[in-house]
Amino acid sequence: MHLVSEIINNDYELLTEEKTLNNQFRSVYATDLLSTAIRHIKDEQALITVIASQTTVSLAMMLDIQVIVIVDLQNVAFEVIHRANQEGIAIIQTKKLTHEVIIDFYQRGLI
Repeated sequence: MHLVSEIINNDYELLTEEKTLNNQFRSVYATDLLSTAIRHIKDEQALITVIASQTTVSLAMMLDIQVIVIVDLQNVAFEVIHRANQEGIAIIQTKKLTHEVIIDFYQRGLI
């Protein structure tokens, strides 16, 4: 298992409360189709996506996902961050693209 705190560096910014640094994940699932995530994401995976919406947080709640990585420096509205904080879900933002995040996580031993 890995902690959100292991992700954070100059390329990744935690948008949610500091307590979410302790959220855990074992692997990642990357998709920009949330309906695909519903069918394929597994327990203890972090979700990597470009979709920074309330729906993404709802999906994380429904599937018990503790970590969302928003790629391509997408704007994350205050309301989305607030809801994630209420639910204890970590939201991380990065300018990297999806494939760059996966490569980076792999090289850093996070997946």
